[in-house]
This record gives sequence, C-alpha cells and structure tokens, in this order.
Amino acid sequence: MKNGFIIKSVIFLFFLIFFTGVVHGVIQGSSHDFSGNGWASGEICIVCHTPHNADPYGDNITDAPLWNHDADMTTVYTLYTSPTMDVAAEQPRAISKLCLSCHDGVIALDSFGGNSGSAYIAGDSLIETVLSDDHPISIPWEHQNEVSSGGCSNCHSHHPVAFISPLPFFDGYVECATCHDVHNTVGYVHLLRLPTQNSEICFHCHGK
Repeated sequence: MKNGFIIKSVIFLFFLIFFTGVVHGVIQGSSHDFSGNGWASGEICIVCHTPHNADPYGDNITDAPLWNHDADMTTVYTLYTSPTMDVAAEQPRAISKLCLSCHDGVIALDSFGGNSGSAYIAGDSLIETVLSDDHPISIPWEHQNEVSSGGCSNCHSHHPVAFISPLPFFDGYVECATCHDVHNTVGYVHLLRLPTQNSEICFHCHGK
C-alpha cells in the first residue's frame, strides 16, 4: 500500500513539473493587441477580423475567416535563395500575404474595415518587401533530404484532427504562420510556436 502511494506521488509530481513547464498565452497584451491605439476603438479582433461585411480578400482563405484588414495582394517580393535548397521559394502565397499586409510596410496597420490608415509598422517588426534575408516562406516541404520514419506527421499536420504539431503546414507549404502563432495561444517570444532556447524551433525541422 505504501509503495503504491509512493508510485502515485512520483507520477503526480512528474505531470506537475511537465505541465507547469508548458507556456500558454493569449492575444490580449501581445504584440498583436492594438486595442490601446486610438484607431482600434479599444477592440482587439477588429483590426484583422469582423463579424459582418468581411473583406473579399479573405473569401478563399480558410485560415483567415471574416478577414477585415486590407491585404497586399499585388506586391512582388525579393525572395530568399540558397544553393542548399532543394526547392525554390515562390512569391508569398495568400496566407502569408495576410501577414505581409502589415509587416511589409506597404499598407498601414489601421487600414481595415474599408478605411485607409496612416499608422505604418516600424522597428524590428518591419520586414519590408525584401525577403532575401529572412527564412523562406511559401515553399513546398519536400523533406530537404531529411529522413523521418514517421512521415509528415512527425513534423506537421495536414488535417486538424490528425497528429497535432506545433509547426503546421498550410496546404503543404511552409508559411509565416508555420513558425509564428498570430494569436499568441502558446505564449513564446516573438509569437513563436516553439521556444528559441537551444534552437528548439529550428531543430524541429532542421535536425542535425
């Protein structure tokens, strides 16, 4: 009886340590919370989403329901290239262009709901239209010479009820949201889906 109590205590302690180490976050108070700016009218979601009269840019993008922000669908970007890549990056696909609609600096942060804004992104959050010095996006994942006994599900999920990975594909492509959690539901720095400590987020795909 005593041994059973000790075993249960050890198991409980293990789960307590494991789950308290998991980080959780919310969009409120994150870098995507613009409610403190006068042009956001104290609201968080409205900058990107609206319950009514959604912008047509988001009609065919299932990952951006009821889209409300102006979308930069015409800009041509300078892409990342490398002789070590097996596949070439493409011009950003629609899901990443939603991110770039603020982060490339072409469209103002407060350009939503049919209004043209004037508050442009700045500082480290400004990526601009030159993506040659950033991790490539809109690339089809073709394993890049990686060998995985578990197949795609070891790293990514193609379906919401399949293996849930912290780094999802988007129609088989690596996009901005593969590494960044725009709603900050995880809570890591820079809205990342995995921590940078010991390069964990890098080694998730680039195992050496």
